[in-house]
Amino acid sequence: MKKFYLISLLTELKEIYHFEGCLNFDSGIDAVLYKLSAGSEMMNDDEWVQAASIYKTMAGSKSGFSDVYVERGDAEKRVALNVRLHEIRTILWGVFGKIR
Repeated sequence: MKKFYLISLLTELKEIYHFEGCLNFDSGIDAVLYKLSAGSEMMNDDEWVQAASIYKTMAGSKSGFSDVYVERGDAEKRVALNVRLHEIRTILWGVFGKIR
């Protein structure tokens, strides 16, 4: 998986969270973005391992990270953003969950 793609997904995730008024996970998402930006394309380098650890801690905890859903806007926009939110989190967990 290309790190540029993951960076774009994390950025989009943050934008959706902001649309919903959720700023609680900015520091965690920013930390993952920083680690990915500093790392190589090799998924087994130290920065990728650290980025995965940060993401898994954030997403796997009872912090509410996975409980954020879009409730603002009209019904069509809510549905579209919630579908996209689910897609992004599924992709990110699938990638970061494999890194040890």
